[in-house]
Amino acid sequence: MTYIETIKRNNKKYYYLSKNIRTGINKWKKIRVFLGDKNPRKEQVKKAAEKIDKNLKKFKISSYPYLNENLAELLEDLKIHFQKWKDNRPEKVIKDFDEDFIIRFTYNSNAIEGNRLTLRETALILKDKIIPSGVKESDYNEAINGKACLEFLKNYKGKFDKNLMLEVNKILTRNTDVVYPGRLRFFDVKIQGSDHIPPKNDFVVKYINELFEWYKKNKNKFHPFELALIFHAKLVWIHPFEDGNGRTARTLMNYILIKNAFPMFYIPYEKRQGYYEAIELADKNDYKSYISKMINLIIDQITLYVHEK
Repeated sequence: MTYIETIKRNNKKYYYLSKNIRTGINKWKKIRVFLGDKNPRKEQVKKAAEKIDKNLKKFKISSYPYLNENLAELLEDLKIHFQKWKDNRPEKVIKDFDEDFIIRFTYNSNAIEGNRLTLRETALILKDKIIPSGVKESDYNEAINGKACLEFLKNYKGKFDKNLMLEVNKILTRNTDVVYPGRLRFFDVKIQGSDHIPPKNDFVVKYINELFEWYKKNKNKFHPFELALIFHAKLVWIHPFEDGNGRTARTLMNYILIKNAFPMFYIPYEKRQGYYEAIELADKNDYKSYISKMINLIIDQITLYVHEK
């Protein structure tokens, strides 16, 4: 995706038509064509785009396993603009944005799993520290846990491994109805409303070990979004915990993204049906369709920064 980029030098604006192109797995190069120091005309932009297209022939573009080139390009634009958006905002604005995201992520992730708090009630609990009347204790604790988990990951400097996964689940499910928070299940489970039958408990440890081996093997081969989304799908498929599997998977999915300088996102509660459909595609190993559907669910969120001035 080409876009007009504004660069300030000596209090003066200069305009460029820019495009990020991939020259290898997770290797990108930006092509810029100078448009002048005044708002560019359509003819200028058109000629600059033609020049960029000619330059593209010089580069060999490697394919990602499942992510198409247009989405990969959009996501790279996102990464650049997200950083630029942060660099050009006061610290207070960034703090308010992070606080708002924590509220929205916690509400939507919990609501998908049956938590009865509304978005407003979640905000009252997490921001205003007010307990709305009639709120069930476990629902309240799940909200508190969601915020605590994101704050824990924000400061976490350790390895991305099984111990981290166990800690995330422990934080997300503590002081709720869960009997074994942060412990791999040693009993069989079923998922209500799903045709998927999680593996027998005897195989949970084996599959979890294989999952983290898969991550280590592919963390430098896949696009970060491929890596994060597929890790999420594989973890949900294993269903390694008594409860909190979806919340744990969505949280770790986002942790992989922020480790790679991408913004986090949430699955909107009102789009949960599409989310379930996407997971079913992943269960069938159709990762290309799964990734495309997942990104479409959150496309409004990930393009916010690309269009932000």
